[in-house]
Amino acid sequence: MTGPGSGLQGIYNQLNTTPPQAPPPGSGLIQGATSAPPPPGPPPNYGELGKGQAKADFAAASANGGWEFDPEAMDKVIKSLEACIDKDFSRAQNEATWLNQIKPPGTEVGSEGYAAAANSSGAAYQAFLQGAREYTWSYLETLIAIRKAYQEQDQAALDALRQIGKTA
Repeated sequence: MTGPGSGLQGIYNQLNTTPPQAPPPGSGLIQGATSAPPPPGPPPNYGELGKGQAKADFAAASANGGWEFDPEAMDKVIKSLEACIDKDFSRAQNEATWLNQIKPPGTEVGSEGYAAAANSSGAAYQAFLQGAREYTWSYLETLIAIRKAYQEQDQAALDALRQIGKTA
């Protein structure tokens, strides 16, 4: 082969020239490199989400004129949610305590990277469980408040609960 960049001179030139540099971040020379992604926002307030969902469910169910409060059915739902919190979430949280305590089997990069990723995943699962428990607990508390309002025939409380999702 003959021509520029071939032979011994071509190899010499490749070894002794400065390789092209990546453009600086934010320069716009690489598509999508104009800005860094925004930092993640704060985690959602699962308690408020659960409370809001229970109110919305109640408002939707009671909006129908033919709907009647069934205390036995409400008690079954409340008992089911209590059992879920006391048994299911508690068991899952107890079992998940080990998911962020994984030790690397060795001191090389692969083992340490694996343990770090596994521990990060375990911590994310624990955070999920905590949020799900808060959501369910708040939903349960709202159902108990609805049941109490019906039992005490507190029309003002029931009307306030029905206003969720309606515009003023």
